Parts: sequence; C-alpha cells; structure tokens
Amino acid sequence: MYTAEEKKILEHYFTSTESDVFALINLPEVIKGTLFSRYSRTQKDVRRLFLDEFIGEDVLQGFFANETASLEGVNTSKAEDFYERILVGYGDDSVAELGGCHVAMENISMLATKSIEEHRLGMSPLEKSTRYVYFDQKKDGEYQFYKDQKIIQSQYRDLYLEVNNLLFDTYSKIVRDIQPLLKEIFPGDENETAYKFSIRAKACDIARGLLPLSAYTNMGAYANGRAFEYLLIHLLNDPLEEVRTIGRQMDENLKKVIPAFIKRATNERGEQYREYLQNTEKSLPVADHIEHSPNTYTELTVELADADPLAIEKIIASILYSRSQMPYSAAFEKAKAMHDADTDAIVRHYTALRKNRHHKPGRSFEEAYFAFDVVADWGVYKDLMRHRILTRHHQVFTNELGYWTPQEIVMSGFESEYRRAMDKAVEAYVAIKKDFPHEAQYLVTHGAYNRFYMRMNLRAINHMVELRTSPQGHPTYRKTGQLMAQRVSERFPLLGKYAFPFADFNDYELERLDAFRKIEKKATELGVQGFSE
Repeated sequence: MYTAEEKKILEHYFTSTESDVFALINLPEVIKGTLFSRYSRTQKDVRRLFLDEFIGEDVLQGFFANETASLEGVNTSKAEDFYERILVGYGDDSVAELGGCHVAMENISMLATKSIEEHRLGMSPLEKSTRYVYFDQKKDGEYQFYKDQKIIQSQYRDLYLEVNNLLFDTYSKIVRDIQPLLKEIFPGDENETAYKFSIRAKACDIARGLLPLSAYTNMGAYANGRAFEYLLIHLLNDPLEEVRTIGRQMDENLKKVIPAFIKRATNERGEQYREYLQNTEKSLPVADHIEHSPNTYTELTVELADADPLAIEKIIASILYSRSQMPYSAAFEKAKAMHDADTDAIVRHYTALRKNRHHKPGRSFEEAYFAFDVVADWGVYKDLMRHRILTRHHQVFTNELGYWTPQEIVMSGFESEYRRAMDKAVEAYVAIKKDFPHEAQYLVTHGAYNRFYMRMNLRAINHMVELRTSPQGHPTYRKTGQLMAQRVSERFPLLGKYAFPFADFNDYELERLDAFRKIEKKATELGVQGFSE
C-alpha cells in the first residue's frame, strides 16, 4: 500500500501504517481537521490523502536521504485554503468541529469564568477548585481580585476595595483558624494524610461562602473550532469589560493555532451576529422596567416548576417502540392503556441491572422533561451549571436574596465575623448596582443565595442527582440534588422508585474522608504522591 519511504514519513504522523484503526499525531489542528473533512469528498484513505496533498515529492526524497521528518515539511497552506473555501465560503460548520485547541486563562475573575462556561457544548472547561486551594494568597501585599475600572474610577472605589479586603481577611482567618476546631468536632488520626486533607477540604468548603466573584482564579479549556467561534462572538459582546478583554486575548492567541477555524468570529458575519445579539437585548419590551422582588431566603429551595404530565407514558412508549415494528402512535396508545402493574414491571426491568451510578439508564428516560426553579448559594450554581445536557437560565447575580451560613460557622464561634463581612457585601452590592448593575456582581459572594432555572430530561436528572449526592459532594449541592429527586418522586412515585437507586440521601460530617483514603491507598500502591500542598 505504501512504499518504504512513505511508511517512514507516516510513522511520524500516524500511530500505525498497517491497522485500519489508528490515531493522528504530531500534526497541526488545521491539517487534522482538513484530513477528516476530506473523507466525505474523496475515495482515498486518510494516510494516502496526507501523502498526496500535504507531503510533496521533494519532502519524500529529502526525508529518505536524511531519515528525519519535521512539521516544516507539511504543507499547511493547502489546509488553510480548504477551510477558507469550505468553512468561511460555504458555511459548512461541521468541519470546524474536527480540530481544537487547549487554552489557559490565568488571573481572571470567578465571575468571568461563568461567561465562558455558559457556552458549554463542544467545550470542556476546568477551573481552580475552592475546595483544594486556598484563595487568600497575596501578591505585593494585596489580595488577588479583579478591580473593574468603572468602579475604581467612580465614587465607589474605596467601598469596593474595603469590602473585598474584608471578605478576604475574614475568609483567611476562618479557613485556617477553624481547622483545629474541626479536628475537635470530628476527631481522627492526625498522622493520617487523608484525615488531614479532609479537614482542610471541610474548612475550604465552609469558608468559601465568603469568596467574592472578583476573586482571581485560573481556568483551562479545550474546545473544537466551532465552539471557540461561538464562544468568541459572545465574549466579545459581553457587558463586562474584563470578559471582552479575555475574548480579544483569546482570539489573538487562537489565531496562532487554529486561525482558519475562528475566522468568522471577527469577520463581517461575526459582527452581524454580535449586532443581532445587542439589538435583541435592547428591543425587549421588559428591558427597562423589570420588576425586582428580592425576597430574603435562609435556606435553599427547589421547586418543580414544570413536569411532563405524560412522562411515564412517553417512557413506556419509547421502550415498546424500540422493541417492536409498530408506529410510535400505536406504542403510545398501548402505553396509555397499560395497567399500573405492567407499567411498573417494565420500568423495573428497564433499570434493574444497574450496579452503580456509572451504569446509565437507557435513553427512554430522555423522553420525560422536568424543570426546576432553584434558590441556592452561588457556589451551587457554579457547580451545577457545568452539566452539559440541560437548558438553564440565571438572573443577574445578586447579594439581595440572603446568604448561606454553614452550621460549622455557628458551632465554632465565627458567626459574628462571618455575618459582618457578608452583610457588608450586601450593602456594598446594593449601593454599587444603582450605577453599575453588571459590575456590582463582582461583590456577589459564593454564599449568596441566587435563583436559577434548569430544564432537563429524566436521564440527565438521574446523572446529576446520583453524581451530586455522592458522599464526597459539597453539602449544599448535595441537598439540591436530593431535593430534585424528591420533587420528581412526589409527582411520579413510580419514577422516583426506579430512577434514583444510587442517590445518597444521608448527611456526612467529613465528606471527603473516605474518598481521600482511597486516593492515598491507591497512591501508596503506585508509589506516587497522593496529595500536595
């Protein structure tokens, strides 16, 4: 199939020259994307395509003489031309999903990360954890948080700086001083690494409510070209200057790696899309007279805002349809006429062989949709919004709905300090939002109650509930997951009986202890370090 010279070239760019299944290596994203795109337009195999279109005869001869190969010999201009013609010229968006890039974003605010993570499809983001990392480090004697220039150049400058510093001072004191007290409340072997780290994680979970969204964090993301194009359009249109700056920096650096994939984000098409988004927002009749009714909450709430009344019938119909030759309408009528005992038996058998939460229920669970209106601390939104398969809406982040106070804060004598800082954050937010409603969000704390809405199918709910109620989860998002399962079960007892067998409805004192013990045991077996400071 290939000559000896060709095989030597291919070995540098493909994991096999013989197998029908192989991976591409050491190639620019634009080359990989073009090769896969060309599959639908040629009878050649991908390795032959690579040799014919991207490796010239002079490269083959030179390689054979020197027995070396480099990317310098790969003709990327042809791939760039391909994407210019297919993606930009004809709008064949799917080809932009065949290449991607890893992007690091450092020293950005936690508020900014949400503008990025909002656009979740095609992208895999990961940010610094508030559970495993202390956020009270100083640089040049100052806490690390974003200083929005609109606020800094206004009458609110001193207030903004004062409240941010108060929040970080209080966080720093509590996250460290509470650990000896936690060891008394939850005694254990202080020589055990897993125990020490579970105490630290518990302290971080307790204190994180004080962290403002201005806090600097680091974030990495992998995405395909199509996802980056869509993301850039929205970042460059964001109401926050910080986010628009991140968008410009991202665009500048992505052009060095995958320029052909993101060209439309800033060309005439991208500008028209941003103009459309701006004009749509301005044209909404409610834009200037939105009613505000910030009731104060003292605990999180989960309301089942909407539920498909035919949820069970649709699930049963889907199961029957995929195992027969009847039309869906007939399967649905059969499901509606079925006796309760038969319905129960079908759903029971459909889920009976699951051994753990990693064994996902079948896709028939995707037929039933539910919507939840949630009021929870902002940290819960931060954790739950990352789930891919859901529709979610959030309101402008606020400090006005009250805030979460961990019971350990009260038990350990830090309540007055905690409340003083949180109340100051509320006052400052209310003052600043009058002139800067978007920028005031930098003062929203992780512990502030916020309202958000999630619509998803039962299969996605199953995944969220069984994942987020696991023992090592944060207590407030565990509670949110538990309440979601309860709300579905209250409306549909049959689904509640079989949809959440691995949901954990218990409470735990040191959530991460067992998980840390497993990590440390495995690390010891492998001879590697299990934890790091």
